Amino acid sequence: MTIYCCFRCDFMRIGIDIGGTKIITGIVNEKGSVLYSKKIPTESQKGYAAIRDNIIILIQSTINESGIQKNEIEQIGIATAGQIERVSGKILFSPNLGWHNVPLRNDVEKATGIKTHIENDVNAATYGEWKFTLKSIPQDVLGVFIGTGIGGGLILGGKLYRGFSNVGAEVGHTILNPYGYHCNCGNDGCFEAYCGGWYITERVKKRVQEGYKGKIMDVINGDMDNLHAGTIEEAYIAGDELCGSVWREVIEYLGAGIASLVNLLNPEVVVLGGGVIYGTKRLIDDMKIVLEKRAMAASLKGLRIEKARLGEESALLGVSYIDE
Repeated sequence: MTIYCCFRCDFMRIGIDIGGTKIITGIVNEKGSVLYSKKIPTESQKGYAAIRDNIIILIQSTINESGIQKNEIEQIGIATAGQIERVSGKILFSPNLGWHNVPLRNDVEKATGIKTHIENDVNAATYGEWKFTLKSIPQDVLGVFIGTGIGGGLILGGKLYRGFSNVGAEVGHTILNPYGYHCNCGNDGCFEAYCGGWYITERVKKRVQEGYKGKIMDVINGDMDNLHAGTIEEAYIAGDELCGSVWREVIEYLGAGIASLVNLLNPEVVVLGGGVIYGTKRLIDDMKIVLEKRAMAASLKGLRIEKARLGEESALLGVSYIDE
């Protein structure tokens, strides 16, 4: 699928977002417009070399099909989940792809001849929302993106905060209960283990597989492929006992987790995004009730809670214009 629009500028950039199931590329401009975009499947099982080669081909086909000349492209930004070494641009570890110490930045730069940089995907998404959607450009912003797991991004003092060794803002792995649910990172009680989409779904799925029958079965039409955070919330609203128990816990821990971060960081804006946020109807409003109960009054004063607006374009735009 491709999209084309006409808001060209003198110099444009290419943003690439590498996800677990798809890779999205887009030619973008400084006004926050995606001029042309294209998607391909990630096919992570093929390994690094094959995906790297597919990304290089994707960049070239995106340029060719868009009608934009290569010399109009100022730089390439690549967003991916995982830990990145800033100086070398190596991806130290990418959990979605199973990569360790891969030199993607250098490989792409060498193949294309275009300056390239790499960034954590949630850092990029937070930066994109901050730069292109938030009114008055606040100086201190917390991004919390809830999908399969939970990722975080921080803008502090008007700059992206990466931490001492470039792996900061791992909000999904803050510990909410040291004796709580096991997390895939190996720890127990992580924010992600309570509120990440995969974990929520697994708790309901386990009970259904054990024989539970309630309104959730009507909501999903008896098809477990339809079970996700949105249908669990829908069943909760309809009065399903199991989903009520699970979803009330999600609301409580999401509110408590964000309250803890707000108390710690005192941001002006919290941006909430990701598939769980986009796919539910009342989660933000329900979470706010807990947040207002648990956060300190001084930390809540002037705080804005914003739903991310750019969707899958947030990382494309953010990674293209992060000021290094």
